[in-house]
Amino acid sequence: MSIVAKFSIDESAPLTTQSSNDPAHAIASSKLLGLELLRFGSALAVLVVHYNHFANVAGLAPIARHEQPRYELLWPLYDYGQYGVHIFWGISGYIFFWKYGALIHARAVDAKQFFWLRVSRLYPLHLATLLFVAALQMVHRQLTGADFVDPANQPADFVRQLFMASHWGSSHTFSFNSPIWSVSAEVAVYAAFYAMLRRLAPTRTLCVSVIIACLGLQLIGLNWMSIGCAAYFFAGGLAALVPPKSVRPAAVVLTAVIALTAATGAFGDPYKMPMIMLVVVPCLLILVCREWPVLQRSQRPIQFAGNLTYSSYLLHFPLQLLVATAVATSGIQPPVTATWFLGAYLSVTLALAAVSYRWFELPAQRCLRKLMLPRSAID
Repeated sequence: MSIVAKFSIDESAPLTTQSSNDPAHAIASSKLLGLELLRFGSALAVLVVHYNHFANVAGLAPIARHEQPRYELLWPLYDYGQYGVHIFWGISGYIFFWKYGALIHARAVDAKQFFWLRVSRLYPLHLATLLFVAALQMVHRQLTGADFVDPANQPADFVRQLFMASHWGSSHTFSFNSPIWSVSAEVAVYAAFYAMLRRLAPTRTLCVSVIIACLGLQLIGLNWMSIGCAAYFFAGGLAALVPPKSVRPAAVVLTAVIALTAATGAFGDPYKMPMIMLVVVPCLLILVCREWPVLQRSQRPIQFAGNLTYSSYLLHFPLQLLVATAVATSGIQPPVTATWFLGAYLSVTLALAAVSYRWFELPAQRCLRKLMLPRSAID
């Protein structure tokens, strides 16, 4: 499975609200609104690129890529949406260097605070969707004789999923709510980020050094997901540390890379695209994180859309599994090539994400932080 995520950078407060204990690193809200739009756009790309999961519904005929709804308009998302994973990892790096980098190095955030801030944001929905998918896959297996999309749903896979460790090290098994794989890879990077920033200042030299080290490890054959994630994470951190005058050079480089990639036919090349994206991601982040005063007029809806990214990421596969199980039970075949069905899939996913974020994730997050963190770490 090719997919993204990571939408785990979100905290209880909107990204446009600077932490009260970090005034020295405030970023204008219009910049972060641009980042929110990029998050939401990338999340939408994930939902579209995974629309092909419906081709795995039992009893349906295979669906050619060009037969997917509105392929003539949405082909960039259908064909290249999987590369959104690099953008999400880069966004995480940008936010973490902005929000935590200086604080961790100054020892103003201890390991417990950092750990529980992440667990309280990520784990409640992860656990809920993991249990839901595990139960529903058993039903689907009884009805059809096979799991939906991913066959690796064994007890050992479940244990790794419980600890969000499915893609630590060399394990690349997709199982249960499989999109969590990119979050799993990033959790390992969080730990490395914290340990590194406790000892080293958050500088551009550090970011470049980590990127080079990651590329070196991959060249010698150590193709762990977390190593690839770290390269883009620190590329995002690099974008957060460059001076404002870098906007124009970033635009030039981004344009040149896209033009050269198109001219050489490298788009979609599994061997070339990761390196191309390693240049594209920081340039894109530098551009979207410039001043965007016009976005202030739509601040609330943009923030609302940005808050749906993690929820939609973890909920779209369980929704697809639910549809597949309903089809296996009823025998009614959905019109997966119809535009209205794509629209319904996207609309229901985003609606469920809004409900989940407001009524489940936020309350669970606040409860865990109240129990495990001092008041000063929550405010």
